[in-house]
Amino acid sequence: MAPKPDRMAREMEPILIRRGIGQLTSGTPKCAGCHRTLLSGEQLHRFETGRLLCQLCLAKLPAHKPRPVSSEQIRVTDRRLRIVSR
Repeated sequence: MAPKPDRMAREMEPILIRRGIGQLTSGTPKCAGCHRTLLSGEQLHRFETGRLLCQLCLAKLPAHKPRPVSSEQIRVTDRRLRIVSR
């Protein structure tokens, strides 16, 4: 006897959702301090060692610790938005 379509859909839904979330977060940078995936608009700070920290974890660093060599803002897409004058 074949499974009913509605039962199969209920069983497949969590699998597909997990797979989709995993694909969305696989390429996004994570903070080495709190292990969060940064949200759009947050600042990501890169150190000489390659370590990445969010703004919150950077603020917790003692003053004598090395400072980041670069910072970037997390964007919604990989492409920068074009600004067009009117």
